[in-house]
Amino acid sequence: MTNKWQDEVTPQEWADWMKFARKISGARGLITSLGPSEYASQAIEKLLIQKKRPPHIESWLTTTIKNLYIDRFRHMNAFGGIHKANLDDEQWEYEMVKFAVSSPSLMIGQRDQIKRILELLTVKECELLVMATAGYDNHAIADELGFASNKVVATRLRQISQKVQALVEQEMIESFKNKGFKTD
Repeated sequence: MTNKWQDEVTPQEWADWMKFARKISGARGLITSLGPSEYASQAIEKLLIQKKRPPHIESWLTTTIKNLYIDRFRHMNAFGGIHKANLDDEQWEYEMVKFAVSSPSLMIGQRDQIKRILELLTVKECELLVMATAGYDNHAIADELGFASNKVVATRLRQISQKVQALVEQEMIESFKNKGFKTD
């Protein structure tokens, strides 16, 4: 019986690789019908069936996850998936807030609130949100909008996300108050 390289990996290494894969999947910031954890799991599954251990697991996982996203977009487009270039203004606004809050269920029936929330963002914040929602990576956004680095873009997107989430929650509380519910 031959030992496979996978048999010599400790449970802690597998856990660390899965944590890394989740982080990388979530950092892509792209919206597809699958969530980041599905991409992370698929990458780990692919790692499990490799005949030889990749020399740099983290690099291998990063590349594999990127390719999984690319394959998913190709698959979606082949079957008539949503092309963000064809969205009207109202759909773009919805997609932007959905991207920022990562929870479309919070926004059901809140078209007016979405418009008010987006009006509270600066032009630069909206530009960032549009590019991120359209699937541009942080490097491309930094280049296009003149930010010092992709890390600055990631920080700004996180700040915008927190701002939008707070505004969505505030709008929900106001909506409940207007309907006579207590929100203490």
